[in-house]
Amino acid sequence: MFRPHVFVLLAVVLALVGCANERTFRIGVSQCSDDDWRTKMNEEIMREAMFHPNAVVEIRSADDSNAKQEADLRYFADNHFDVIIVAPNEADALTPVITELHRSGTPVVLFDRGIHGNAFTAYQRVNNTAIGRDAARYGRNLAGAGARVIEIWGLERSTPAIERHAGFVAAVDSMGDMRIVGSGVGNWNPTDATRVADSLLALHPDADLVFAHNDRMAIAAAEVAKRRGLDPYIIGIDAAPGIGIQAVADTVLDATFLYPTEGHRLVRTALAIARGEPFDTIVDLPLASAVDKTNADILLLQYEQLREETNKMRLLKQQVDDYWQRHSAQTSLFYAVGTITLLCLVLLFVLLRAYHQRRRHQRQLEEATQSKLAFFTGVSHDLRTPLTLIADPVEQLAAAPNLTPRQQVLAALADKNVRILRRMIGQILDFRRHEEGMATLNLTQTDLSHALREWGEAFAPLAEQRGIALSVEVDEGMVGAVDTEKMERVAFNLLSNAFKHTPRGGRIAYCATTNGERLALSVADTGEGMARADLQRVFDRFYQARSANPGGWGIGLAVCRGFVEMHGGTIEVESERHRGTRFTATLPLRHTVGEAARPTRLITDRDIAAEHLSATTPVAVAPPADAAERPLLLAIDDNADIRQMLALVLADHYTVLTADGGEEGLRMAAESVPDVVVCDVMMPGLDGLECLRRLKADVATSHIPVLMLTACAMDEQRVAGFEDGADGYVSKPFSAAVLRAQLASLVANRRRIRQLWQSATPAPTLLPPAENHAAVQNTRDAAQNAHDAAENAPAAVPPPVRDIDDRFYSRLLALIKERMADSEMNVDALASSMGLGRSQFYRKVKALTGQSPVELLRSLRLEAARERLARTDHTVSEIAYEVGFSSPAYFTKCFREAYGLTPTEARMGA
Repeated sequence: MFRPHVFVLLAVVLALVGCANERTFRIGVSQCSDDDWRTKMNEEIMREAMFHPNAVVEIRSADDSNAKQEADLRYFADNHFDVIIVAPNEADALTPVITELHRSGTPVVLFDRGIHGNAFTAYQRVNNTAIGRDAARYGRNLAGAGARVIEIWGLERSTPAIERHAGFVAAVDSMGDMRIVGSGVGNWNPTDATRVADSLLALHPDADLVFAHNDRMAIAAAEVAKRRGLDPYIIGIDAAPGIGIQAVADTVLDATFLYPTEGHRLVRTALAIARGEPFDTIVDLPLASAVDKTNADILLLQYEQLREETNKMRLLKQQVDDYWQRHSAQTSLFYAVGTITLLCLVLLFVLLRAYHQRRRHQRQLEEATQSKLAFFTGVSHDLRTPLTLIADPVEQLAAAPNLTPRQQVLAALADKNVRILRRMIGQILDFRRHEEGMATLNLTQTDLSHALREWGEAFAPLAEQRGIALSVEVDEGMVGAVDTEKMERVAFNLLSNAFKHTPRGGRIAYCATTNGERLALSVADTGEGMARADLQRVFDRFYQARSANPGGWGIGLAVCRGFVEMHGGTIEVESERHRGTRFTATLPLRHTVGEAARPTRLITDRDIAAEHLSATTPVAVAPPADAAERPLLLAIDDNADIRQMLALVLADHYTVLTADGGEEGLRMAAESVPDVVVCDVMMPGLDGLECLRRLKADVATSHIPVLMLTACAMDEQRVAGFEDGADGYVSKPFSAAVLRAQLASLVANRRRIRQLWQSATPAPTLLPPAENHAAVQNTRDAAQNAHDAAENAPAAVPPPVRDIDDRFYSRLLALIKERMADSEMNVDALASSMGLGRSQFYRKVKALTGQSPVELLRSLRLEAARERLARTDHTVSEIAYEVGFSSPAYFTKCFREAYGLTPTEARMGA
């Protein structure tokens, strides 16, 4: 159907997308510190960025902190910067994080300082060794032969300091007429350098030359020397205009060496990487000559002129940006006004259309709801007659003394669930009568203290069996006119909900108080509580909180509210997740003529037990003589009655284990490795589909066929189950005969697949890896065809052999082949290498191949021996040892049993 408003919106979106600008590249710069040399480099970087409108540069300084620089780098990575430029503070500390970023695909450009290894995209470096060597030679010219030298390091573990020291020492050693009399670590900053220089000059006042790894430390040393009345030659490195060159011009320093910055080159390299253009991986920056009194003034003048031109460029760029910003704003405003006008028209049309559709939909929904409720009520009425005819015979049958233990359990299960069904139907009819305004209030003067206490204490046996502390507190002397049947239902529903959501060891407080005019009945528990969003709708009909039991209908609390409101009262709820819930019903105390009566309980102990307890204690079934030969079945369900029934109806054909819920089921499946699993879909906590996914993902249980039990007939749920590896579905209510037939089919199919695995077992030891993979794949295809042919409903059966089983089997064969000659290789060693326990490994191999691990290992060794007999000239004894037999005699015995002839006869026959 043509929708004009959708077409208009699409046109607007396409027009806006067409106006998108060129992609912007984000460049993050991480400086290890904040000094004059790096300030000059930052100026160069930002000046170059002005020439690239699509480049956005953000500069961060680590202030000589490894931790802060690591945080800066992760900030750039987490915010998806296109390129990261970094000068590592210390190679040892920063190498791991830079390597991690590089391996994750983030381009990393290093400059000034390096790291250990080659985990970078590009590296712009200076030959610091050469700078150190030039400084030594220049110092020799200043101080002359026999000069005594003091060296002040930068940061001890930074690569520039290491390289400058190495170059300086090498040059001093090569010249032979200079001597380093002292050295210390100034950590690149004047504070530490002052302390170090003061100590060294105090020890060596006759020093002729002080060489500092940067200008700031050199200036600090000059100040110390001046304070002490000493006059050594002092040289530094960096030649930043505002510090180093100015210090030379002011005769504070004798010389400094220009350490090139080349910030513009860094930006160009980063943009080339981001755009996918060619770039140089390693860039060695050229060295310049020393800066001394002869050229310092000229360099300062040039720098000031460059600074002035930069300021002019910045101002010009700002003016151009302002112009384009105004132009863009005016253009955007024009398009925005047009777009908003168009959208308003479209929105008005959509709102009017939605309003009319919503009114029509509400009328249809109300009519459909009323029709469904009427039908539901009619069906409930019709169900009462057959339910009555079922309930009494089942109750009498459950009480019969001549039943076998198995028959007693089945009869008790039927009696319990008939009671639950009868209560549900009654609750539905009460709810419908209240909805239609047909419910009546039969008020009788009642001894409320006695009635309320009796209703609460009726749950005491249940609390004792469930390990829950139940407290019943009821004020004495309460008398009033109430409909006792309805109020008993309110108390029962509130207490029943509390017990459903309170775990063992929890507490439930049942309290009834009065102030003379109003009665307050509250039930508080320490269960899981409800989310804030559920509190607003918990009394709505058919609404279930996310934490509620999946088996509820969502009308119990709606009925409670209806009954309380019929008495002129209100009901409220307070709840907090993992702290508990409190329901409080408050109603006015009214009175009628007559004495206060003590009503008879309508909800019996058997009704309470039917709602919350298992029908009976599990029947102890003696294991049959052939129990070891029967398939092992694991039934996973949170309902104890379902587990009991499955154990009874399947006991004749399987050895049955039961698990209460998904977590226990996973644990038992991993421990026992059953032949087949029956699992309920709807379970609290770990539901059936998640349990299925974990079973199929675990190498120890991936081969086990899983049959799902579900009360939901929706195809979407079945599709989700089959996608997760379910081997079949049975819908509740189910026939025991159908369940046994499906299980028999799954076990038979698994047996046929195992035979195919077994027939293909020897092949991998004789084939190269590529053929080995093909053989396993052929086995899988054959197993799939056999499974599909055997199953009447192909859509309900996924591929029986999963990739995880292929990998397990291939890895096992490779492990055996690798360690074939090891006669000490046994089942325990194989299981440990495969990451499984001995029993898990045994059942896994047995399920896949039909052979025990010992039998599989022996057959593979014999097959490898037969191959060597046919292809090599080795003796029988040599071959026996090569394939892992500790004794040639035992090898000959096993070979004869497997192939009907001795190894010598097999070789002669070949």
